[in-house]
Amino acid sequence: MFSYNLDEDLRLALPEIGQAEEVAAVVRANLEHLKPWMPWAADDYSEEHAREWIRRTLEEFVRDGRFQALIIFRGRIIGSIGFHALDTANRSAAIGYWIDKHYEGRGIITRATRVLIDYLFDTMQLNRVEIRCNTENLRSRSIPERLGFRLEGTLREAECINGKFGDWAVYGLLRSELSQRTADNSAAT
Repeated sequence: MFSYNLDEDLRLALPEIGQAEEVAAVVRANLEHLKPWMPWAADDYSEEHAREWIRRTLEEFVRDGRFQALIIFRGRIIGSIGFHALDTANRSAAIGYWIDKHYEGRGIITRATRVLIDYLFDTMQLNRVEIRCNTENLRSRSIPERLGFRLEGTLREAECINGKFGDWAVYGLLRSELSQRTADNSAAT
């Protein structure tokens, strides 16, 4: 099964059906934290919801390499990161993520996103990566801003969560921009 160690305490791994109970528990413990931003974070989120998400994730991985990886800190599931909206014709995809409220502010999502960006550009050979997040979700917006994504615009009332429409900030990063940033960093050292 796919697994990638970020360090001795932190790893990304494809979920397994046997982890559905733990995934559901983490989501339920973070419902109030997730509900404003994640349409799937509903009061009735159950182990069966988690099991279905894991099944779908594994099917997508087999079908075309898309995945949602669990973020695991010292053996405990604390969130998820992955990519969706894979467009092989235009060589693009979008990254999504969430993390347990107790682990925010530690740079975990930034590090995991950086690894995923490298995977998408180097292994999947994509040209473009997007991150879309609610304009009011400042923590989520800080990730693409920190990683050199360009704010490309706002999609007005792009998503309805809990009966309320919200705007999305759309961030994009191109392969050429990543290559340029790497060259700039090398020249500076």
